[in-house]
Amino acid sequence: MGYSVFDTLRELDSIVDFARAKLQWDILFFINSKGPSSVSEIAEGTNNSKKAVIDAIRKLIDKELVVKVKYDIYDLSEKGKELLNKLNDLINNKTLKENIMENSDLASVNVNPAQYFYLIELLKAALINNDVLPIERISRELGISRQTLKYYVDLFANKKIFKKINKKSLFGKIRTCYILTSEGKKIAYKIPILIKIRNNIFLKILLKTTFSLRYESALIRLMAFLSLSAPIIIYYRNVSIIHIIGIIWLYILIFTTLLSIFAYTAMR
Repeated sequence: MGYSVFDTLRELDSIVDFARAKLQWDILFFINSKGPSSVSEIAEGTNNSKKAVIDAIRKLIDKELVVKVKYDIYDLSEKGKELLNKLNDLINNKTLKENIMENSDLASVNVNPAQYFYLIELLKAALINNDVLPIERISRELGISRQTLKYYVDLFANKKIFKKINKKSLFGKIRTCYILTSEGKKIAYKIPILIKIRNNIFLKILLKTTFSLRYESALIRLMAFLSLSAPIIIYYRNVSIIHIIGIIWLYILIFTTLLSIFAYTAMR
């Protein structure tokens, strides 16, 4: 599975939120199918009130995805057409279709392309984090809102892939979290990329040592740490204790570099 496809999905989601802006997508799809349309036609075609359609169109105009042709007739802008073309390419992605169709368990949960990529990322995060979904960390590393992520988690919880439980913290505070179910594990262990991650000891060590959930995030944190620490070591190089720290730092550099290479190779 290529991250370029997921990046496209994340780009689309950042423009028109899949979770919270269903009506906006419905309007885009309707105009794309019917051509320039009036508010009344869009409201009837999408089964929504005129007020809701007007509010959604106003937001689409602000995003430069829809333009007013005349009176109350609206059409897609060039940016809107480009957005739908990207979504169409994503849906018709051959590799994506093959990944979904070749796995009977995944096909049985009836996921669309957008849901598929979020499902893979959530399953991956849960497997790495002892079957528990760290919502805040996933949201930060994927660069999406917590609300959007929560929408997909609840969606997959309804499909029995994740389960909501109440867990007591070290300080006795009760918090709600999601864990991977036995059905979720059954699905995860039949997806090729997740099988590789499950058996990739180098990746697991890399992610644990950098407190990350994704390979890319681990590399960014490593580079940040090494880049910030190197100037300090060089500046204080004449201090005796720094010589020892410098040697340790060098071994960390060599170790993490080799670990990153082995982890990447095992994922190929």
